[in-house]
Amino acid sequence: MKVGLANQTTMYKRETKEVGRIFEVAMLKKFGPATLSEHYSEFDTICDATQERQDAVTDLVQQTGIFAGQDPVDFVLVVGGFDSSNTAHLKEIPEKFNVESYHIDREERIFADNSIEHRTVDGKVEIKKNFLKKGPITIGITSGASTPDKCLEDALERIFMIHKLL
Repeated sequence: MKVGLANQTTMYKRETKEVGRIFEVAMLKKFGPATLSEHYSEFDTICDATQERQDAVTDLVQQTGIFAGQDPVDFVLVVGGFDSSNTAHLKEIPEKFNVESYHIDREERIFADNSIEHRTVDGKVEIKKNFLKKGPITIGITSGASTPDKCLEDALERIFMIHKLL
C-alpha cells in the first residue's frame, strides 16, 4: 500500500500539515518507521503568495483587538473573485476571530450611499448598509493572490471618497 498527499494549493498550510500528520501516523503504525518512505509521501503544494496573505491576515486580526490589548480593526476588506478559493479563505480568517469582514470582487460593490454588496462565508451575496462609520476608522485590507492591484486600489479609492462625505 502506498499513499501520497498533495493538497489544493489554496488550503491553509496548518490544516494541510495536520492532515499529513494523520496519514503519516497511520502509515507508521501499519508499516513502521523503517519503511515509511516506501509507503507514504507528502508534497508541499501550497502557493507561497497565498500562504503569505493568510499569515498576514491572521497576524492582523491577532495583533489588534482583545488579542493584543489594542483597538481592533473596524473591518477587513477582502478583494478578489467570488469563485476564488484562496480569497474565500482570506474572508474566513477574520470571521474566525470575530472581526467584521467584507469580501467583494470589484469596486462597484461599494455604493455611494455607504452600503456594500459582499459575499458571506456561506456564499450568499448580501448588502450591508452604513458599513463605514463617521470619524477615524481602521481597515485591514487584503486580496486574493491573483487579484490585480488595480482592483484593490479602486476599492480603496471608493472607500476614501465615501468616508470623506460622511
